[in-house]
Order: sequence, then structure tokens, then C-alpha cells
Amino acid sequence: MQTSICPTYEMLKGIPEEELPTDLADFWRTVAYELRELIVEALRAQEPQIVLSPYRKAGTQYIWEFWVNDLAKPKAEEHNWHGQNTSQWKYAGCILLQAGRVSTHH
Repeated sequence: MQTSICPTYEMLKGIPEEELPTDLADFWRTVAYELRELIVEALRAQEPQIVLSPYRKAGTQYIWEFWVNDLAKPKAEEHNWHGQNTSQWKYAGCILLQAGRVSTHH
């Protein structure tokens, strides 16, 4: 029988060792907190959709974007300055890794 690796382990795959979080426990606490918030908001939605994207690299930053949509809400022309349609969002943000430090942005 094959076993699969936990998806959260894959979150750091491909990041060079010298750019990994200096405090791995803090990184995983941050991930756990945001996963909890995504689930809580999804439970409040009529037709939830949870998204946690793989990281993207932007200069010296590694960014994991996340959001919860309520697909029961009508889609409208509501966009943020990143060009993302936010009309169905209930909760959104990102986890940011830069210079070994982790932060969140909502």
C-alpha cells in the first residue's frame, strides 16, 4: 500500500534551505491558524469553496494565497487592486515568507 505525504509538507518543497523559515514551528502554527480560519468561514457559507494555493515566488518573497468563497452569492464586478474578483469572498489573505520570517496579510 502506498501512503501519501501530508499536503502541508509539500508547502515548503522546492524552497532553498537558506530561504526556509528560521522558526519552522512558527511557520506551521501560522499555517494551522489559517487552515482553521478557512474551515470556520467555510462552515458559515451556504456553498463554500476553500482555496489554498501553492506558493508563488515574487522577488525574495514566497507567497501562499488563500480564500473562502461562498459560491451561493452572485458573482459581481468587484475586484481588488490585484485584479482578483472578491464578490464571493468570505475570508482571504496570504502567508508570506521573506528572509526567513513568516507573516500573514488579510
